Amino acid sequence: MIPSDIRLYTWVDVEDVLLRIKSDELPKWLVFARCYWDELSIGICVGKKAEAKEWLEEIFEPRFRAGKTEEMTDCFIILESIKGEERTLPIWFEETDEQAPTPKLIPSLSRPGVIWFEPQDRDIQPPEIFPSNIPPIVAFHSFKGGVGRTTHVLALAQALIQEKTTKKRKVLVVDGDLEAPGISWMLEGRLPNPPISFADFLALAHGDSAPTAEEAIKLVSDRLKSALIDGIYFLPAFRSTRKFTTLEVKPEHLIKGAKNPFLLTEILANLGKALGVDIVIIDLRSGLSELATGLILDPRVYRVFVTTLSEQSVAGTKQLLELIAERAISTVEENPLPAVIFTKVPENEQLKYLIVEPEERLLETIQPFLEKDREPVRIITPFAENLLVLPQSLEDVIIILQQSGIVEKMRTFLEWLPIDDTQLIEEKSLTSKRKSLKEKAEKLVYAERSSEISDFFATTPLRNLASRYQNSLPITVIVGAKGSGKTYTFLQIVRRENWGTFARDAGAIEVDSQALIVPILESRNLDSNAQNLVTERRNKTVGALGFDRPQDATSIRDWISDNCQTKLHEGQWRKIWLDIMAWAIGFQPENKDAGQKLTEYLTQQDQQVVFVIDGLEDLFQNFADDKNQQTALRALLQEVPLWLEQQPGRPLGIVIFIRRDMVVAAIHQNAAQMMDRYRPFALKWSREEALRLVVWVIGKFKIIERLEIDKLREMGEEELARELVPLWGKKLGSDRSKEARSAKWVLDALSDFNAQIQSRDLVRLLSLAASNSINDTRFEDRLLIPTGIRDALTECSIQKIEEISLENTVLEKIFTDLNNLPEKSKKTPFTRENMQLLSLEKLKILEDNGVIIREGDNYHIAEIFRLGLGFSQAIGRTKIISLAKIARSRAALD
Repeated sequence: MIPSDIRLYTWVDVEDVLLRIKSDELPKWLVFARCYWDELSIGICVGKKAEAKEWLEEIFEPRFRAGKTEEMTDCFIILESIKGEERTLPIWFEETDEQAPTPKLIPSLSRPGVIWFEPQDRDIQPPEIFPSNIPPIVAFHSFKGGVGRTTHVLALAQALIQEKTTKKRKVLVVDGDLEAPGISWMLEGRLPNPPISFADFLALAHGDSAPTAEEAIKLVSDRLKSALIDGIYFLPAFRSTRKFTTLEVKPEHLIKGAKNPFLLTEILANLGKALGVDIVIIDLRSGLSELATGLILDPRVYRVFVTTLSEQSVAGTKQLLELIAERAISTVEENPLPAVIFTKVPENEQLKYLIVEPEERLLETIQPFLEKDREPVRIITPFAENLLVLPQSLEDVIIILQQSGIVEKMRTFLEWLPIDDTQLIEEKSLTSKRKSLKEKAEKLVYAERSSEISDFFATTPLRNLASRYQNSLPITVIVGAKGSGKTYTFLQIVRRENWGTFARDAGAIEVDSQALIVPILESRNLDSNAQNLVTERRNKTVGALGFDRPQDATSIRDWISDNCQTKLHEGQWRKIWLDIMAWAIGFQPENKDAGQKLTEYLTQQDQQVVFVIDGLEDLFQNFADDKNQQTALRALLQEVPLWLEQQPGRPLGIVIFIRRDMVVAAIHQNAAQMMDRYRPFALKWSREEALRLVVWVIGKFKIIERLEIDKLREMGEEELARELVPLWGKKLGSDRSKEARSAKWVLDALSDFNAQIQSRDLVRLLSLAASNSINDTRFEDRLLIPTGIRDALTECSIQKIEEISLENTVLEKIFTDLNNLPEKSKKTPFTRENMQLLSLEKLKILEDNGVIIREGDNYHIAEIFRLGLGFSQAIGRTKIISLAKIARSRAALD
């Protein structure tokens, strides 16, 4: 009898009827069934046609019709039809002695080409167990989208790398959602130009002649070395989120074209092995999709099903688990049980009962998996309002995950996964500590001019730079404001002699570069020791390359200045810059076109060089008005990198340090687009990064012994602030006072109205505040006293104004006008009417540089500028925190 829920419209419905038949109801003479759009072919043992007709009549009653002849096509099934226009599906009988092949687990939801009616005693052969040196595969799946699957993938990755073990863990995260690639979107800011993608991997493996795709794995693992971010290799779905509709090779194509139906699992596992990761996590497409079944139907995979408490989500998850129990049950002891995550569960005690019934239903479904007292892993994560609308930035998403507590919840999985979880065993007076902090921080204030400081804090931009170019030569522009650490970073790169050493010191792990460093131009403000360091580095590299006549920076500056007197186009300037690079290392000195010949020479010699440029503000002092200088800069920032990127083998790299205002002046069109390309490497200090720098300084010099620098990457702003309570207390006063919180006040006071903080201002504040605190006896619970911090801010502001005036002639003129105002006029906030000397153009310049912010008709001056300009508050106390909040909100919108 045809099941009541089936209507025979096409051959598909006929096949559905046959697929519903239980194995214990099958006759032994029945071999196979093949359904086509125009016929049904039934394989039977010889001489069994009569029995076959009777059996089909019973199965398809009342729509089966049998002829009276012995013809092999005299039977048919009546399909749904319009009256008077009967539609039928003919039946062919094929006598055969063919036997069903040994059944295998096939990770697919698609209909089989042939329905084999094998006997019950045929054992299904599961895939072979992975050896111990293969990292486990964890596949996250959900029946419905929007349940938080992707965020839990990231939370597990964070839990893994944050766990302190004897060996630093590494994780491979794969965005396997090829229709809605969530992780790929988050990566756009951090990894704007991914070296390779999951779609590439599928296509490479599909075209690999080797049965286990060794060449594809080798190539992908090599390229992925440039996509390591804080211990996590990210393999996005596509290299561009704009091309995710052009997938040519899908997971199901890979499976169908391979002898091994579980090839997808194995190539991912072997990719993880090639990268040396501890675990591979893949975010799969939601729903009953062939994009996901290659993994969720593999019993060796650690399958995690994510669901909310909604009925549709729970019912769909139940169906998925039933499907696995039917097709891919874990019959081997080593195979893991599936895990379930219930998300967005209310934490309200009165609503906790909501979890009981859905959990029981899913546990009942999992019963076929359970043996003895084994329990499936179940995690309940709370509803978090800040996860409803996720930011695009990967870093911001991770911060929100940390704050939500989900990362901590995911630590439960660490007991489920077969990974090493051995824990690491952890290991004066106020006046002397204050003196030490004053001296150490004072050296760091001018570290960018000096060669004394050989260590550096690997900020997020520097870690981004190192991880992106850990396996290739950097070709990049690093944008930073005055005091952001451009020259300091320049010296740290130069000091390390080759790119690989710098990349390792900046946090890269898989480094494969010995490219020599060559400084071409440097800041004129370097002290003699730092200048000697640059000269020695240049000469040493020249000697290693076999040259002996390098041009010094003075000659190079003269050559550039001379050419700035002539109107040249970008192409001519590109050749000039390339020639200068060649001459700087002594290759064909003063010969034109030397730069273009240098790449060929280095390729032949199997050598690589990274040029480093700083001090452009010394060379192009009239960049705001001089068109020739703008053209020279434009060629350096755009034409030269583009030319170098196109060179076969890329024997030359370049790192250019430059101020943002110079970029904007030089590139008249699409300056923002250009800076966005290099945004992950821009020397811009976030609030968290600024506090990490403070922790690094006092931890590096053992001023507060209990701080552990290796925890910095894990901490958000609140955690860092707690760590720094011994430095400056909870508040700028006693703990019971109504004063502002110390960490927040320092960040807001040092920030301009573009929400930017400069590292030099921060370490200068530490030094001056420590000096102001040395003789204090009142505050014994902290190193820096409140008045010491407030007083230090004034001196920081004065010195900041002086330093900016030396480099930025436009701002210097405006600052001079403001400083020369009579005392009675130097009040903030001010209006344009009572500040006649400031034209609309000048106000725009001050706003663009974060010096002022407009609130209605009033203009406020940022505290870090106000004190140095000698302005006082017109009404009451400075609104440092509230104004900073407004500035941060506007910066976020921009």
